[in-house]
Amino acid sequence: MTSRFVSFTWLRTLLVILCLAAALPARAECNATGACITAGPRLASVDTNKSALLGPLLGGLLGTGVSLNALDWNALAGGNLNLLNFLKVLQTQLNLSSPSQVLGANITLAQIATALSVEAQAEAKPQLAAALSGLASQLNGAGATVRLGDLLKITADTGSLGTTTVNALDMFTGLIQLYNRRNVLTTPVPVGISGGVLAAAGIVNSLQLYAQVIEPPSYVCGPTGSTFYSAAVRIKLKLDLITLAPVTDTLVGIGLLQSASIAIGKLDVYADVARGQGSLAAVNAASKAVTLQVAPGVADLYIGKIEDNVFFNRSSTIRDSDVDYGNIGNLQATLALGLASVNIPLDVKSIVRAQAPFSTSVTMSGSFPQTRTVSSSTLFVTNAANSLVTNLKFRDMPGLGLLQGVVQPLVVTLVTKVVSPLLAPVLSGVADPLLKLLGIGLGEMVVTVEGICQTCDDFKLTKAADKSAALPGATITYTITFENTGTTTLNNLKVSDPTPAYTTYVDSNCGSMPAGLSCSVASKPEVGATGKVEWGVTGTLAPGATGSVSVSVKVQ
Repeated sequence: MTSRFVSFTWLRTLLVILCLAAALPARAECNATGACITAGPRLASVDTNKSALLGPLLGGLLGTGVSLNALDWNALAGGNLNLLNFLKVLQTQLNLSSPSQVLGANITLAQIATALSVEAQAEAKPQLAAALSGLASQLNGAGATVRLGDLLKITADTGSLGTTTVNALDMFTGLIQLYNRRNVLTTPVPVGISGGVLAAAGIVNSLQLYAQVIEPPSYVCGPTGSTFYSAAVRIKLKLDLITLAPVTDTLVGIGLLQSASIAIGKLDVYADVARGQGSLAAVNAASKAVTLQVAPGVADLYIGKIEDNVFFNRSSTIRDSDVDYGNIGNLQATLALGLASVNIPLDVKSIVRAQAPFSTSVTMSGSFPQTRTVSSSTLFVTNAANSLVTNLKFRDMPGLGLLQGVVQPLVVTLVTKVVSPLLAPVLSGVADPLLKLLGIGLGEMVVTVEGICQTCDDFKLTKAADKSAALPGATITYTITFENTGTTTLNNLKVSDPTPAYTTYVDSNCGSMPAGLSCSVASKPEVGATGKVEWGVTGTLAPGATGSVSVSVKVQ
């Protein structure tokens, strides 16, 4: 918000000059006040497989079904809409007085989708408008509300958002995560996903996905120093594996077992992904460059069993003692002595704590929006899988009796060899793709500079007489109209105008004023005298708003 002293001076040639504090001529001044940054998926496209994952993932977070086809998901992914205009649509629909009030209002997801659809239609994007309209109808089941201001942290003057866009898919993945954190308080309901849509096909038959948002993401439009972050998420993957049966010749070959078979068919994997963080380091409007400092969130990974009421307790930190052994299969064997049959459960656990990443400097320049993926390491998934194998522990197998000391180490070796090549595909083909749909990934954070915030002070001034010519003794009324044609909100306005040459003062008044602005005649000459008329205008003059004052004089 900019404070201006505004003086309107009438010259005999009817030229109007705007004086800004130091009697400078009217002009537009634009300054870069910051930038808008989001931390969302920014998917370039949505193929059939991603489409099959997006619906269950977002529906699981919402607690209600979300089903769009790949064409509609693609429309959302490629749909960039003007942020300020979208807020103004909501302002109108909710009968509020300003975009700032919109940010603080409790709004349903269906209302937001409808407003985005209206804006898409206004921008001549019919496919996007139709996809958003269809999404709005499906979101009627999510009756609870969110506050846009909890996702969009706008500290810049809303007038500076004129050219800034927001991506429709980023908006909704962020809002759904916010909805989950605010309204879904219980253990998540699992969502089934077929192995056929996963990159780990051939390893996974199907999985049950449990997802919960610990902290929602935060997008920002603000000055240098503003911070933003991605979501903190916990997911549990209950995997039904294509049964793995390693060759057990080494077990039978020791002469202590007459027969032996191992079947591995299930695995529970847990990911506790902390939020990634970033800050706006610098903005250069002249070169259209924005510099960010970005640190992706770390991911702690677990194999085994963690009670749902512990893992999905948002106020709880997962401790090593919370991770118990989980069953992945069994060993069936017939002992050589006594021909006794045993069925030994194979129970394992593993814990990997990620190291905090270093902050990375990222500069984007040119046209916006522009997206970058920041990784803590190009080998994060590989290293995490190797660490899970290294840290893999087995529960003792007392069912082997006196043979435990000899047979158990051989079983551990066989099972480890089978599980080892399984973990990297599970992380890279299942966990990572699901998280990337939320813009995070394992050891990654996706950031987008939506645009540079600019405030421009500019005014359009007109002075009009009620008659084109007048004889001595006639009265002329001049109406002075002022309009904020800049992008920044103005306040503390003062309007002044001297009586023209060869005239004397008759009367002065305040004309029409926009909402939020009030006017009074602060000083004036005596009737029949000459001098300056001054109007005091209090309140704020928003971009695009107009007001007027008038003065009547008698021709000498």
